[in-house]
Amino acid sequence: MIAKYTTAEGMARTVGVDPNTFREALRNAKHPRKRNTDWEVKIDSPSYSGMRTVLASLLRRKAA
Repeated sequence: MIAKYTTAEGMARTVGVDPNTFREALRNAKHPRKRNTDWEVKIDSPSYSGMRTVLASLLRRKAA
């Protein structure tokens, strides 16, 4: 089976969050990634789960 990947930009746009804001939140949360690479993760991986957690926190702040 072929692994599916997503990016921070795609995740943010899907739920109506500014991608730059999401990437900033990922940096502030010290979410790991290699320098000068896209925020690309395999769907259903631990990194994907961590990114979803950060995105959910942004959505909660946006709703408040």
